[in-house]
Amino acid sequence: MPRTQKQADNDKVSSSQVSATQAEKAHSSMERGEQEKKLHDLVQFLLIMDQKKLPIKKQDINKQVLKEHSKAFPVMIKLAEKKLKEVFGIELVSLEDKQKGMYILVNTLDTDVDEELEQDPNLNLTPVDWSEEDHAKTGLLMVVLSAVFMNGDVMVDSQLFHMLKKLGVDQDGYHAVFGDVKKLLTTEFVRQGYLEHIRQPNTDPPVYEFRWGFRARKEITKRICLNFVSQLYKKEPEEWVSQFKEVEEEGGEMESAS
Repeated sequence: MPRTQKQADNDKVSSSQVSATQAEKAHSSMERGEQEKKLHDLVQFLLIMDQKKLPIKKQDINKQVLKEHSKAFPVMIKLAEKKLKEVFGIELVSLEDKQKGMYILVNTLDTDVDEELEQDPNLNLTPVDWSEEDHAKTGLLMVVLSAVFMNGDVMVDSQLFHMLKKLGVDQDGYHAVFGDVKKLLTTEFVRQGYLEHIRQPNTDPPVYEFRWGFRARKEITKRICLNFVSQLYKKEPEEWVSQFKEVEEEGGEMESAS
């Protein structure tokens, strides 16, 4: 007799419950001191790995942190998620689709993680060492994301590179701070999930377009970009009619550019 969808759904729930029970058993089998140490190690691992701005793989967490306690992963990742939220104001985001089984950290509060690390000696975590190059790259990324947003959420690469050239950032030359600009935009920022660089179909020679990546959609708001552009041009946000409407639909409050 054919299985119904309800039976299949019940099997999924049952399987999930068994998995959760196994994880709880694996966690409770650890001594209290070991539980606390593994949680500390996991939080530190997530913070350190996030410095690279690359998705953090579940298999790397199991291999490098949990090791023989990998069956306790569902419980440990929930505890780490709670710790990151309460102490740092950082959200642990589980990715979907092609990135399933990977995680990113998203700062949900306007706090300085380095200060938190220094102020809580009990955590004994390593502060993030941000270089001037990192800050410069962040500034460039903000310019690019804002340009894409202001252009209707998509921008052909030739348009973007032309705009950057006007700002003194040439994709064809070596930049003193950014190095290989084209590689930074099309490879590094793409790998980190801030940008998507997609070839348009049926184009010869190939034409690529830039869009916001999954990390940008989690970390950056359209409100931030519109405020940034408005301050840059010394205009009021309302003067960018279509973009202002998007921000209102997103639910973001605007600041005056003056």
